[in-house]
Amino acid sequence: TSIFGGVASGVIGEGVVAYNNGDGFVGSLTDVTAQGGYWVKVSGDQTLSLGAAEPTQDDGQGGTSAVVYDLHEGNNLVSYPFQTSQSVVEALGDAAGSIWGLAGEGVAAMHIGNDWYGSLDNLEPNKGYWIVSLSDQSFSYEGTGSLARTSSGNTVREVPEEFAYLQSSNQAFYFVESAMIDGEALESEDVLVAYNGDVVVGSRYWNGEFTDVPAMGFDGSDEFAGYCQQGDVVTFKVYDSSEGKLVDVAVEGSTEWQNVGMHQISLSTIETPMNASLNGAYPNPFNPTTSISYSVPADMNITLAIYDIRGRLVDQLVNGIQTGGVHNVTWSAADQASGVYVMKLVAGSTVQTQKIMLIK
Repeated sequence: TSIFGGVASGVIGEGVVAYNNGDGFVGSLTDVTAQGGYWVKVSGDQTLSLGAAEPTQDDGQGGTSAVVYDLHEGNNLVSYPFQTSQSVVEALGDAAGSIWGLAGEGVAAMHIGNDWYGSLDNLEPNKGYWIVSLSDQSFSYEGTGSLARTSSGNTVREVPEEFAYLQSSNQAFYFVESAMIDGEALESEDVLVAYNGDVVVGSRYWNGEFTDVPAMGFDGSDEFAGYCQQGDVVTFKVYDSSEGKLVDVAVEGSTEWQNVGMHQISLSTIETPMNASLNGAYPNPFNPTTSISYSVPADMNITLAIYDIRGRLVDQLVNGIQTGGVHNVTWSAADQASGVYVMKLVAGSTVQTQKIMLIK
């Protein structure tokens, strides 16, 4: 880690980290390798020149050879060693069929059917990537091929400031297969926005089938307070550019957050409900968080609370005026014991209960 000098405040690898305490780096990450990829935390925009870090390895005969990557099943943080960019399929070569997806800094590609989709079109020099492998395997970057959608680079449009977010070293991606507002497909100026509670954690302009929306995670830094943690349930809204307003949407598919997770979902408009109702919780059973959905026909006072099986109040999630529509609230039961709990919604004369199960 000495190659980073006094420029970096921290370096994060796959399951290891080094922290610069002012006297040097301390932590579980002591050496960087040609095969590894790394998040480098710096205090401001700057260029790092790592002349001592050549992306080659000893070929055993006094020379060098292409870097061989030993991937394990699941998430692998690796380097990209070349000084020219390649499309995802060209770079992965024969290994492409056994890769679930790749993620870079705020961009991702996912293998769906026989094609690749997402904002990550090309692997680029001086970058590192998460490769999600379907099995243990070894490979070197090589090969030929083409993407379902190709481009000369990874171009992601900057979203309006109100939907902006900070890039974290923890992130997940949601590939939106389809998105509809009142039965109509979205337009290119519409924005998909991901939330953790009421905090924007990611956004992307709609760019067609399988648009990838990032959702940033909390990595321990204060600047990422409120960002996603393991088990949080991400919710979505769509900014309808033609109307100039945010629209609530229902999600089909799992949105439970996990670092480097990749999910396939669909979005559609939520119609204003006719009656107050408790729609349920997802996931259920859960550990330790679940998203509870409830409907309100018009502005009205409601309460939503959690009780244990003996009828004792455990947590009050909502107590006050709610606008008409469908709402979601996340309950974290990290401090509760495993077992059955009861959700209770009171809205005017409507009282509804449902059971949920916490399994730790």
